[in-house]
Amino acid sequence: MKIRELIAALRDYPALQQTLEESNAELDLSRMECAQMQNKINELESLADEYYQKSCGEEYAANQERQKVETLQKAFASFCPALDSTEQLQRFYHAIAPDFDEGGFRLYDAALAISGYPNLPSAFPYEDNCGILDYADGCQLLQYLTALRFHAVRWEVVPGTTYEKAVLLDVDTAAPEYRAFEKQLYTQVLCDLGFQGLLPQEHERQKSKQNEKWKEGAER
Repeated sequence: MKIRELIAALRDYPALQQTLEESNAELDLSRMECAQMQNKINELESLADEYYQKSCGEEYAANQERQKVETLQKAFASFCPALDSTEQLQRFYHAIAPDFDEGGFRLYDAALAISGYPNLPSAFPYEDNCGILDYADGCQLLQYLTALRFHAVRWEVVPGTTYEKAVLLDVDTAAPEYRAFEKQLYTQVLCDLGFQGLLPQEHERQKSKQNEKWKEGAER
């Protein structure tokens, strides 16, 4: 190395030394950040494993409860009478409604499906604009739907407006058309709620299977 090059190198040394120190400092900071991230990863892995174990336990417990419910439903279906009349269907629905259909919205949904999904707001524009339909529960909406389906509505002009409000009349519940609708409605909602095993056809099928099992057990 020539003297001129040596002098230039000596001049550059402080700057190179500072650059090296800054690089070492950045390297130490990166190492520290990597260590912190690794600690977080370890913590998250521990939490993930804990949540996984917890979810497995909850899934197992849910499956156990599901099996119990299915077993109880089968036993109930084997011993209870078939729901083969509108009155029995209706009575059973109202007995379970507080727990399975609070507000009656599932019943209303079943009525909508049976009726071909009519547009209730457009059929009752005044009630819709007043927000009556928005705040109605399923049972109240069912009254509007039933009145519309069986033409049990009288229209009255609202004073001072061009609107007509609906006055719901009594539906002829003894009419064959209504009786058929009512039975189909409660059959449908019980199926939707998971109680199809208690309906006549499924009830008889399950009861026949149970009888066969009892016979096989007796023969053994």
